Amino acid sequence: MSQTLDHKEMPQDDTLRRVLGLRPVRTVVFDGEDFLDPCPTCGHRASADAPSELPPGDPLTDVVLDRAAIAHAHRTVGMAVEVLDQRRPAKQLIDLVAPRVLRYLRAVPVAPSGLRGGARLLSFHPSQPHEGTVEVASSVRIGGRRRGLAASFDLTGHRRWICQSIRIL
Repeated sequence: MSQTLDHKEMPQDDTLRRVLGLRPVRTVVFDGEDFLDPCPTCGHRASADAPSELPPGDPLTDVVLDRAAIAHAHRTVGMAVEVLDQRRPAKQLIDLVAPRVLRYLRAVPVAPSGLRGGARLLSFHPSQPHEGTVEVASSVRIGGRRRGLAASFDLTGHRRWICQSIRIL
């Protein structure tokens, strides 16, 4: 006996229970009001929530890139790489990044040799998903290895761009 799951043959879960003489287990989903049985043909359980509808109006397709914000993001990411390489003191980034970003940059381990010149910004790919936010995907060389770097910038109430998060992947 087998049941189909996404139209592929799969052994039933209760086969072993049946051979051992135990009752089969009935799997159901409780959606808050009623019990839902799995689909008899594919075995998937019915979703408890209906899919949400799209918001009214046309989707936003074109956001005019803020060149000043992207230039600021490029400078800040470059400075963060220099902090990683110990060519720049971390306190110079205090006004440009959130405190958690500064803690993260200080916590990233540096090369055990302590030699400078190991961290370099190799590529910079900004995007602006909506006004007031810039996201950056970059690649950096750290300790002879190419690594990914992701950063996000938000526009604060004082019309300043602040790096809210940065991660080395």
